[in-house]
Amino acid sequence: MRVRPSARGLLVLLSVSVCAHSATLADERSKGGDPAPQRELLGAPQLSGDDSLLPYPREGDAERVSAIGQGLAWLATRQSSRDGSIEVGDAEPGQRAPLAVTSLAALAWMSGGSTLTRGEHQDNVKRAVEYLLASTHRGADEFPGFIEDRGDNISRTHGHGLATLALAQAYTVSPNTPLGKRIGETLLIAIERIQDSQGAEGGWYYSAGRSIQHEGSVTVAMVQALRAANDVGIRVDPGVVAEAVKYVTRLQVMELPTEEDPAVDDPEAERKRARQTLGGFKYGLDDPQTSIALTAAGLVTLQASGTYDGPRIEEGYDYVWRKLLERTEDGAAAADPFPYYERFYLSQALWHHRDTSHYRRWAEPLMRELCASQESSGSWQDVRFNASGRRFLNRYGAAYATASNVLFLALPDDTLPLFHR
Repeated sequence: MRVRPSARGLLVLLSVSVCAHSATLADERSKGGDPAPQRELLGAPQLSGDDSLLPYPREGDAERVSAIGQGLAWLATRQSSRDGSIEVGDAEPGQRAPLAVTSLAALAWMSGGSTLTRGEHQDNVKRAVEYLLASTHRGADEFPGFIEDRGDNISRTHGHGLATLALAQAYTVSPNTPLGKRIGETLLIAIERIQDSQGAEGGWYYSAGRSIQHEGSVTVAMVQALRAANDVGIRVDPGVVAEAVKYVTRLQVMELPTEEDPAVDDPEAERKRARQTLGGFKYGLDDPQTSIALTAAGLVTLQASGTYDGPRIEEGYDYVWRKLLERTEDGAAAADPFPYYERFYLSQALWHHRDTSHYRRWAEPLMRELCASQESSGSWQDVRFNASGRRFLNRYGAAYATASNVLFLALPDDTLPLFHR
């Protein structure tokens, strides 16, 4: 893996909270010994004395826990007995993404307390992991380390990032099993693929190789995968992280244009539109589109690099709250067309805010809505609205919606290392 000398000191951006653990873990593995003990994933010692870390909502929590259990049980019925992937046949024909959905399902089962070696769904986790390992390109392939279901044209690099994240989370709690060893070996080449495919601008795109194109929604998946791998002792190039952070900060709108565009017919309306984007993160350097989802992804990317405070973080949160207020006023027409993506990253961004009341204020009403809308089977339908308020059903399928909703509901249980505050 390459190291850029000028960025050596920036490793702290990625591993400020885990560097001592990672160094010990890597050291022990090199000696063939047992890894350093890891902290419990759940339990009273973590939660006692700090009400802000108790599960949500405060009342009716049994309903939330029940919804998680039913959702995980339904996901188990959708797992293929042939290869461990999740069946996504109910999604639109051109939007079926088994690799990404299986990665999310694996994360969901682990968020419910199952691992490779314990829990109600340990067998489901194991079979999903086996599928991800079998989907990894090896040395003889054009892009070794790339995780790809060859029949899946939708997941692409999003899927690779989610798959790498799922493998790292599985490895965190079960590194010493025979399967854990195979996961560790795969993580090494999966991380190399991420690092080798970073574009010149510092972001990533949809291809497994280096591209001159880039966009923020893929970049967040890659940076989270890098952080998760670093947390379990896989060495990550600090220069790659530094370039990614530079790229993401360039996506954020931090100031208004100083000169008016002569091609604009209504300068005042354009200034108003520009003011509304302040603090938001753009889709790409040359794409001015901002949204709650993109801004949440930008915040999570910075948080994954170790940046939890500062003007950029605060401006990003301010943008989110403004847009959420607009949404309550405008109704369904203002909803994001990618609600599950938005909820996945926004929940993490708010969960890591130093004041957990912000997370509680936003999350609790949504949790109650999800518990009420769950099907009797334990699943959720993939429901979304376009810009005109028109309702669409199962674009990516019920398994995608169910795994995403379970991850949202289970986040404050602090089970996944990804979610630790």
